[in-house]
Formats: sequence, structure tokens, C-alpha cells
Amino acid sequence: MWRMRATQEKKLACGYFFNGKPGYIAPRYFSIFIDAFKPLTTIEERYEAGKLSKHERNIWNLLNQHNRPLSVSDFKNKLKIKGIVEQRKLEAALYQLQTSFDIAICGGVDSLSKQGEVLGQILGYDKIANCVPAEWMKLNPLMKHEEALEIIYRQAEKISNRGEALKAFKKSLKLHKM
Repeated sequence: MWRMRATQEKKLACGYFFNGKPGYIAPRYFSIFIDAFKPLTTIEERYEAGKLSKHERNIWNLLNQHNRPLSVSDFKNKLKIKGIVEQRKLEAALYQLQTSFDIAICGGVDSLSKQGEVLGQILGYDKIANCVPAEWMKLNPLMKHEEALEIIYRQAEKISNRGEALKAFKKSLKLHKM
């Protein structure tokens, strides 16, 4: 899969950043997206304020415990997720954490059979800081939220229109204000 390869080679940031829709961000724009959309509060502060679901917090805690990318299967097994309703809540939590730039797709992880044999690679998720090189954050000066948004919208207008860009980032903007 191209997303796995691009993230493993640290050429692009991939995730469901755009209102829960998949996409990628080039290194030169990554810090601008962080300035525009990453909430100013920590995961714990958002959880304490009731702005984060139990699944979002549990995913974050697992990533901190394991300090490596985890697959959806890993999360399901470690969190003992059963049933379609709980699986959907887990998937929604993964999307939400990507929309708020807390986690991203971070290459592949081995998919194992019940006997422990490697079946292949599947997408892995990790904390955003582990998915992109630290240099990406130094490619642009620190920006105010509004300034970063304007740069993103101007670039989006070149490939789309402003209304579509605003729609694509609606959820991220809401999360930033938490």
C-alpha cells in the first residue's frame, strides 16, 4: 500500500485528518497544519473536560504503553472490543484522534495468525510525534492559528475552492477550540 510506504519512508504524513476523510500532508505543510488544527490542550485535559471519549483515551494510553505503531486488530484485542457497536466506536475514536492531529497512520505492522505466523503488513497507528521527523516542525516558523488557516485555505483554493476547503476542515476547527 502506498500509504504504508510513504509513512515508513517519512515522505508524507497520512491519516484521516480532513473531517474524517483520508489524505496526506507534505513535509513543508505539516507544521502549518499542526498550528492550524492541533488542540491547544493535552489529551488528559480534553478527557477531564469531557471532550474525549473513553476509546480515544484508551487508544492514547495503549500507544504510550507500547511506544510503537499498533493496528486496529491490536487495539481490538488489547481493549477487548467485541461486537459491531464497540468496533464502530473504536474506529470513530481512531478517526477523531487523527482529525485532532494526535495520531496518524505510521507505516505497517505485522499481521499475525493465531499461531503467531506473519501474514503480511497492515496499517499501524501511532502518536503523531513518532510518525514524522522532528525536522518537519522546523520547516516553517510558529504561526498563529488564523495565519496557518489562511495559508492552508489559499493552497486549497489552488486545487479546489474555499467552500470545499472550509467544509473539509470543519471538524478539525471545532477540535482546535477545545
